[in-house]
Amino acid sequence: MWTDTAFLVGSDPDEVLRTVAPPADEDERRTAAVYRSVALRLSRADSVGRAQLLSLEAARFGWSGLAARFASATPPGEPTAPWRVGWATGRRADERTARVMRCDGVHAALAVRNGRLVAVDAGPFGEVRALDVLDGTSTALFKAPQDARVVGSVEAGGKVLVLTGHEVRDRHWNTDRQGPDDTIRAWDLSTGEPVGEPLTVAHGRLTTVATVRAGGRTLLVSGGWDGLVRVWDPATGREVAEPAGGHQGRVTAVATARVAGRPVAVTAGEHNHHVLVRDLLSGHPVGRPLTGHSAPVLAVATTHVDGRPLAVTASEDHTARVWDLATGEQFGAPLTGHGHRVCAVTTARVDGRTLAVTGSWDDTVRVWDLLTGMQVTDAFTGHDQPIREVAVTTLDARPVVAARASDGTLRTWHLTEHRHGGDAVDGPGRETASLTTVTVGGRRVVATGRYDGTVALWDLARPRTAQPLPGHADAVLAGGMATATVDGRTLLLTAGRDGLVRIADLETRQTFGAPLDCRDTEPTALATAVTDGRTLVLVGTRTGTVRIWDLAAQQETGPTLATGDNRGVRAVGAISVDGRTTLVTGHADRTIRIWDLADRASLGRPLHGHTRAVERVATALVDGAPVAVTTAGYDPHPRVWDLTTGLERGEPLYGHRRRIADLAVTRLDGRTIAVTGGDDATVRAWDLGTQTRIGRALRFPYRVHSVTPVDGGALLVGFADELALLPRADLLEAPN
Repeated sequence: MWTDTAFLVGSDPDEVLRTVAPPADEDERRTAAVYRSVALRLSRADSVGRAQLLSLEAARFGWSGLAARFASATPPGEPTAPWRVGWATGRRADERTARVMRCDGVHAALAVRNGRLVAVDAGPFGEVRALDVLDGTSTALFKAPQDARVVGSVEAGGKVLVLTGHEVRDRHWNTDRQGPDDTIRAWDLSTGEPVGEPLTVAHGRLTTVATVRAGGRTLLVSGGWDGLVRVWDPATGREVAEPAGGHQGRVTAVATARVAGRPVAVTAGEHNHHVLVRDLLSGHPVGRPLTGHSAPVLAVATTHVDGRPLAVTASEDHTARVWDLATGEQFGAPLTGHGHRVCAVTTARVDGRTLAVTGSWDDTVRVWDLLTGMQVTDAFTGHDQPIREVAVTTLDARPVVAARASDGTLRTWHLTEHRHGGDAVDGPGRETASLTTVTVGGRRVVATGRYDGTVALWDLARPRTAQPLPGHADAVLAGGMATATVDGRTLLLTAGRDGLVRIADLETRQTFGAPLDCRDTEPTALATAVTDGRTLVLVGTRTGTVRIWDLAAQQETGPTLATGDNRGVRAVGAISVDGRTTLVTGHADRTIRIWDLADRASLGRPLHGHTRAVERVATALVDGAPVAVTTAGYDPHPRVWDLTTGLERGEPLYGHRRRIADLAVTRLDGRTIAVTGGDDATVRAWDLGTQTRIGRALRFPYRVHSVTPVDGGALLVGFADELALLPRADLLEAPN
């Protein structure tokens, strides 16, 4: 059944996942992998959108033939988008994916219910439900007091308990870190019945919890916003020891273990680089603090290996570390590989090995052998939000890794398979802040600037190997990239948060002159313009000015243009008509302003209409008249302005439902069009002559952050860590 791509496009995604038989051959295996990977998005799309998503997902796995088959499965007569999938990178594509789903509740935690891994979540009115992570079934558990939140789950006395928190709010429903009282209630996860008595804490919202056996009873250990660690008996709801402090800020992690036969608490604080190990009942330190991290610790897990008590700590310093709790010494080398803070950790025993599973803000999950310190397999990919919680379970007697991200998405992966079996290409890596395309030596290339400050060139035909360019000490600005030609040399300009505009010769990949220094005014926007035979660099600044350089001479020309908005210039664009260059600036005060570049003179009053700061400006000629198209982030409707009259042309361009991240203007079949991409994971196009939408929106599996036109009517799109090249399709215009 999997080879019938038309069936997959037209069917209900949940029904397909419930009824699919095991793949019989390689083609069916690939089709199944593509479908599972993007199933969550498919449930919100119509048949055309499903065909787009499946085709793009197949391209991300490197299966071009399958991508073409999915693209051709669009129902006859249905309008399509102006572009089709050419190639796409697959850094987040993962053939090991078993299931993708989403928790609908406000709060959630992973737990084991009746031998099955579930995500327990609490709705806004106290309804607590369990979502089976492996088959997607949802079960109503119990009704807690209104506005409950799930704090966590623990094993106690042979039962799995879910702990819910209940804050006392003021009449305005505010919760202050030092203000509200908090009540923790325990519930039997199997029966939904309350267990024992609640614990009430004054001015100390509890956020982390663990359990331990001591003195013949099960005790709960919790950490809160007040920086205190508490030990209490869930049967009575009473604390059995004095609260222990010692942390700066809130307690970020709590775990328990036994050292020399005595129960200990292993805890971390919001502003501490070390971890404290204390006797559970007396609160006295056990040895010295665990020191070695260079940033605060966000998560802790404990285990025993060959009778040795170990703790695994996850930190903002991008590492996890393993500690021998008996000696207080670090066990082996740090676990390195994540590209951002590590914020989740658990341990598990699989096939005779003790493993640590870590989740990070780089949206990946990694698995480590604790004895060797080596990574067990490739990182697990697919999430596009930071990982909040990780776990290990089994599916058909095979180990499965699960992770919950901050947006509520749950992903599970088979542990013992390969991430890629196709011809997938990883591409640029971490999310790009800015990208553009340019011809260098007769070859089309992609230039990418990333949030880590690196700048690189990639072959547009297939972005496999990066060619590094001069980068920045801080992030490249979103939209902070432009190209220009000076004396036959093709140059790339990049603006960074380090306050510099760097210039690179794309033929030699070397620096072209000294950087343009804007550190005193902080650059926020970048564009180029050609006027009177000179190439000018236009830099918008946080101080509300536009600084203008002659690129060839690398000297600032004339006075700095003061725009009158000291909240900052967010976007810059320019267009030349009949020898006169008009400058357009977008501002933090939500206005657009028009200037004569030669005279630095204002052309009329500021233009009003956007409800947020104007973040993108693009200019074009439409029917011989100069226009500007502007977008304003969370105001999701682009606007078109006549630069001659200073009036808005027609209605805003409706279509996006969330923040617009990027804007481009290009030509398609003799028409001037605007292209936008945004957080609603779509790319949309409009004919600027008629201000009507062109074709259907293009749908992506992750939010779109960059769009840039390519010669021949193609489009290059950046989404999450990925890039996709979209050649034009035959059908151009149809209603959306």
